[in-house]
Amino acid sequence: MAANPAFLAPLPVHLAVAEPGPRNRLTALIRLIMVIPQWIVLFFVHIAALVVVIIGWFAALFTGRLPQFAVDFLSGVVRWDIRVSAYFYFLTDRYPPFSLDQEPGYPIQIAIPEAGPLNRLAVLVRFFIAIPAYIVAGVAGSGLAVFSIGSWFMVVFTGRLPGPLFEVTRAVIRYQARLLSYFTMLTPEYPWGLFGDPEGSEVQSPGWAIRLSDTARGTMVALLVVGVVVEIFQRVGR
Repeated sequence: MAANPAFLAPLPVHLAVAEPGPRNRLTALIRLIMVIPQWIVLFFVHIAALVVVIIGWFAALFTGRLPQFAVDFLSGVVRWDIRVSAYFYFLTDRYPPFSLDQEPGYPIQIAIPEAGPLNRLAVLVRFFIAIPAYIVAGVAGSGLAVFSIGSWFMVVFTGRLPGPLFEVTRAVIRYQARLLSYFTMLTPEYPWGLFGDPEGSEVQSPGWAIRLSDTARGTMVALLVVGVVVEIFQRVGR
């Protein structure tokens, strides 16, 4: 499936990724080095995003809506952040643009629904409501970081990312996109779908659907177990 900008943007946030093909072994070998400039720029972008989130939080608390300037900027931050994560974790070989724009030709596409009314009480306690999702995302992220070592070896030596690793990486990154969009009030939809979309779920275009194979589901379970172990060791180490 090629990423298509013409896809209808369904609720909630969705992620479309071009199907895995041969990977460039050289760029995979130095992927960590290549992504450093992106991280440096994103560090300052995230500082600006934090300021916008604070302003947007007060505005949403009193008006029930996120101001349009905040919607535009924070949507761009989510797109940029996810493109970099997808590149770092080998979902694509195309270097991400330094851009907040949609970039229709890029093989990673994020569908963020149009901004609508927000529940003011949910906005007030958004940080606390998001804690369970942050815990899940933290565990999944730690597991993905460990599994990415295996992904790196696979891509460097074979030029391909195995299907199950591709599937779980895409699902974890989509969950992170949903969490980021929820926390920044771009959507009222609580993050879900770490194990893919349930059969019969409403997805307006099949290009946005994520269906994990049985092997990928087993891989996801293993990833979460590893993530829990990593998180425990990190807490104990402190």
